[in-house]
Amino acid sequence: MIKQIVFIIITIANFCIAQNYGSLRFTNYADDRKSAFSLTFDDGLKTQFDYAKPILDQYGFKGTFYVLPPYLAEDNQDLIWRYGRWNEFQQMAADGNEIGSHTMNHYDLTTLFWGSINDDSTLLYELYQSKIFIEQKVPNEKCISLNYPYTVHNSDVDSAARLFYENGRALDQIPNDSSLSEEEWFGLKATVIEFDQPRDSISDDLDELYTFLDWTQNSIDNHKWGMIIIHDVVPFNQIDSLLNLPDPVYEPIATEWFGWLCDWLATRSLNNNVWVETVGNITRYIKERDNSNYQIISSSNQLIEVNISDNLDDTIYNFPLSAYVKIPDNWNYVRTEQNGKVDTLTTTVTDSGRVVLAKVIPDKGILKLTPITASTVNNEIGNVVEFKLYQNYPNPFNPRTNIQYAISSRQFVQLKVYDVLGNEITTLVNEEQPAGNYNVEFDPASSIKNPASGLYFYRLQAGEYVQTRKMILLK
Repeated sequence: MIKQIVFIIITIANFCIAQNYGSLRFTNYADDRKSAFSLTFDDGLKTQFDYAKPILDQYGFKGTFYVLPPYLAEDNQDLIWRYGRWNEFQQMAADGNEIGSHTMNHYDLTTLFWGSINDDSTLLYELYQSKIFIEQKVPNEKCISLNYPYTVHNSDVDSAARLFYENGRALDQIPNDSSLSEEEWFGLKATVIEFDQPRDSISDDLDELYTFLDWTQNSIDNHKWGMIIIHDVVPFNQIDSLLNLPDPVYEPIATEWFGWLCDWLATRSLNNNVWVETVGNITRYIKERDNSNYQIISSSNQLIEVNISDNLDDTIYNFPLSAYVKIPDNWNYVRTEQNGKVDTLTTTVTDSGRVVLAKVIPDKGILKLTPITASTVNNEIGNVVEFKLYQNYPNPFNPRTNIQYAISSRQFVQLKVYDVLGNEITTLVNEEQPAGNYNVEFDPASSIKNPASGLYFYRLQAGEYVQTRKMILLK
């Protein structure tokens, strides 16, 4: 009898191994999105905090801001030209934006001698001291992204940049591939918008908008990583004054134009077509993905354990990768755990079998996957231990959608819907509610006459808890 049991166990184990349960396939971009896109801002200008950041915040996007550290003013100093203040860029960093290096003095790096990190007339000084300055001001983040002044570089500049940075951004009218050579990492391509004159009204800028949207859509279709270079961002009624300064501002972008671009990107982001993220985080993702290996530690009908590692610096490369993990066909729900982080996921059936799309960080410990039942999932949702606003379902939707949220204690609850400009559309909930899980249906036709396709926001406030999510109506 004991021999029979052992034989059965061995047979099951061999079957699981034969089925390759636990095998991983990393996706090109996070969450298996088709493409990537980075919003990059040059010079550390005050208008980027005053006007660009609120638009980024509205859409939940993060940008990469390349600054000239000595030119950002301290709190008690007057502003230098149009540059911003350190406390503003520190706030942007705290909100998840990336602060990159544009060197110390914006010299043409190709004209400098190699030199040393302590000689302020040399290449190494410009690159190293800028990085150290930024990391002192933003101590919780490594400065890994460089923007070449005037977008000019050569092999000597690239060699020096590799000593301190993980990438270098230049200028080109084509997007980047999803995998890059070491040389290409220090020649990242980004495009700048050149506006035709005159710019008498915002409609004069629309042809450049449509051309750039076509360029970006082509980047998405070809699974590329696109970037845009932006300097000043101001309301359109300020554009003319900037262009007529003694030292004219280079290609300022209107807040209206920038908002339309973000709206377009948000629509495609919600459809999983594009991943809008900082240059630094996309660098982390791609390099981790291309350098990761995995080993299946155990594989059975009750437990899969996988170790994922890379050969990169873990103080820099610690971004979660998205990976499809092959699992037994009878696993409909899966609990994943790595380094104390637990998630509950649904599964999908593909041509190669059933898989789950999991998040994993290389060198952060064993990834464990176990099956759970639908009743277990429902019980866990029923035991509310935190406030949470869930993504609406379906999304995109037409004609209506459901919004779920959970509150862990009795609170006065407001759930409101806004259009893309921040105008309130309707109030779905406005009352005191006990702890529990709630589901509310949103039908745009009940509160909007002829509702248009596009991006909408829904906002939950329960006591001090506030969260906003995006949803999209597609008609």
